[in-house]
Amino acid sequence: MSPTASPSNPPAAGDAAAQLGEPIFPDRLPAPRHLDPATALAFRTPLQEHVLSADGKAAGILTLLGMMFTVLARFGGQLSDLVQERQGPARYLWAAILFSFAAMSLGAVVQAFRTISPRFPKAPPSLAFFGDIARLSREEYVARVEALSAEDALKQMLAYNHTGSRICVEKLRQLRRAILFFEFAALAWFIITAVLGIRVFYYFYAW
Repeated sequence: MSPTASPSNPPAAGDAAAQLGEPIFPDRLPAPRHLDPATALAFRTPLQEHVLSADGKAAGILTLLGMMFTVLARFGGQLSDLVQERQGPARYLWAAILFSFAAMSLGAVVQAFRTISPRFPKAPPSLAFFGDIARLSREEYVARVEALSAEDALKQMLAYNHTGSRICVEKLRQLRRAILFFEFAALAWFIITAVLGIRVFYYFYAW
């Protein structure tokens, strides 16, 4: 704004244009060249990326477990023979490995779904949160947004960011548990598949 500009004396068109940056794309409106640091930080905090990352990793765990169970189901007969053929401590050890794989896989599945499933903590309402927006009619939502000052809009965004951060932390906590369960399940799976591979190799080698 020029030094002589005031509410009663608005800035000239050239001064207003100078405060705006050139639009990057022809279909985008020009944005202010310089934003208030607090406003820029609040509105550009990349929370959604962490949510999508946690959900994607949880989905990856479920996919890998599905593939691992598919491989073991293909050799179900050989697994049963291994348990029945073993005697003494070896039989109990093999059964323990199979049970560990099943238990750790179940824990990984539960934690993966707990990561993906939405859980919204109690938080002050914010017009940046879709749940609070959906509780209003279209007219109420438009009226409340239009009535916000710049300071009120910043407070609404800060409340949203804090709530979103709490959701991200909870998702990552559940994801860490899912990864821990999956690591133990994968170790048991590698042992099982290695034994099955050796057994199949000797079977064909004997022929």
